[in-house]
Amino acid sequence: MTTFSQVTGGEMLAISWRSSRRQLIAWTLGIVAVFTATAASVNSLFGTPAELKTYAAATTASSSLYAINGRPFGLDNIGGPIAYEFGFIGAIAIPLMGIILMTRMTRLEEESGRMELLRAGVIGRTSALKSALLLISAAFLVMASGMAMALAALGVSWPGMVLYPLAFGLLGIVFAAIGALCAQLVASSRAVSALGLAALVVVFAIRGIGDVRDNALVWISPLGWAEQTRGFGSARWWPLLLLVTAAIAASFVALRLAERRDLGEGMFARRRGRSTASRGLLNSFGFAARRHRNSITGWSVIAALVGAGFGSVGDGFNTLTKDNKALQGILGGGDAAANAFVSFVVILIALLCMGFVVSGVGKASDEERGNRLEPVLAGALSRPRWLAGHAVTLVGGVVLVALSGGLGLGISNAITTGDSSQVWRLTMATLAYLPAVALLLGIAAVLYGLKPGLLWLAWIPFVFVVVVAVLGDTLQLPDWVKDISPMSWVGRVPLEPVSGTALVGALVTALALAALALRSFQARDIPSH
Repeated sequence: MTTFSQVTGGEMLAISWRSSRRQLIAWTLGIVAVFTATAASVNSLFGTPAELKTYAAATTASSSLYAINGRPFGLDNIGGPIAYEFGFIGAIAIPLMGIILMTRMTRLEEESGRMELLRAGVIGRTSALKSALLLISAAFLVMASGMAMALAALGVSWPGMVLYPLAFGLLGIVFAAIGALCAQLVASSRAVSALGLAALVVVFAIRGIGDVRDNALVWISPLGWAEQTRGFGSARWWPLLLLVTAAIAASFVALRLAERRDLGEGMFARRRGRSTASRGLLNSFGFAARRHRNSITGWSVIAALVGAGFGSVGDGFNTLTKDNKALQGILGGGDAAANAFVSFVVILIALLCMGFVVSGVGKASDEERGNRLEPVLAGALSRPRWLAGHAVTLVGGVVLVALSGGLGLGISNAITTGDSSQVWRLTMATLAYLPAVALLLGIAAVLYGLKPGLLWLAWIPFVFVVVVAVLGDTLQLPDWVKDISPMSWVGRVPLEPVSGTALVGALVTALALAALALRSFQARDIPSH
């Protein structure tokens, strides 16, 4: 019988696979499925040379859109449009896969106490990290193989069939290594995720600015390295060396730091708390606000950067349709065309708000998982008041996140267009999606109220909303599927008028879910894992 003192490197790999296999498989199959659906839809839309020529004319009419999807290459063959349409979702989802999986397989294992049991035997300090790096890298290579098979099925030829998926696979490995490095610097899984997400936002913005302005900034970003392989244009293999070098360097530093730090701690020591609590921390609302303070600040900064970054290039989109009859037929003229770009940015900010509330419920759940909730409720604090403290904090926090993104978008767009009315209009457009965000908050709260272990299911509707919002038209989803998304209820603001009925319906549904969450939370045992 194998004991902890006899665990080898191969057995550690098996343990890591056993504990995280569902997540590895789900992420891999999910991204391959979305890519396959996107590629098939694009192929059906632009399958002839004439259609490809129209698409190329519409896409290259202005560089403003490059900030979102990246700079297109090879638009004279079907591979170019596939790469361009998948560009945004791939640049976000694939790095997030690496960051989230690495966080789960390293920091979450330490926080659960399982890693301490394993390290009590004869296991090297870096064994778990090495296993995570190997398994996640293998998952990305399997993902790249699946994408290559999808391209081959559509008749895409060498070298793009291999080069494009391989670039994305190596990009994912780079961010997994960045996640591994972050896991050595800070002591909590949420801090690791926040650092990784911040890194992704920075490199995405740098790549976007570099593509729009067509300058050397694109070479500072790993996203730019993957893009510059130009799989469907004048293919270049050497940028892959930059991705491989970055992955090896980040992994090497992470492994060296893992040998030096204490288990459960980071290289940056946790700040000591004050010896006495302030008056604001003596009630459930003040304490909840303190718990979510850093998260609210971080998400607000990210939303502001996204809004300001995309808003600063929005002026170019206003002239995008002037001499482009193809786009005029798609977007319409005048205000409709001018609003198309900013409406998409508003949707991005709303999606950030949704990500904030789902992660915020997870942060509240950490109190129970860390065995800190039961002693609190043993005193005078009731369950409804504790839950209300976190709910009110998250509602206030998501308003701040939305305001930050809306103001960033509105101010930067007003500066570039010279129209100061954009500040108020775009800020209000961002706030219009808050009822839809509240509905997703209600779903997450219900799942937590039933059982903390079910909370991960809240990410499924979030992913669905993202796919519908970003790829709904590309995938030619039927209207009834789009109508399931609460963001579709609101409409594409400011491109379309806000539906007051939808706003009321979303709010009523969110309140009903909140009542169900409270009832479930009161009925179950605490702790409940």
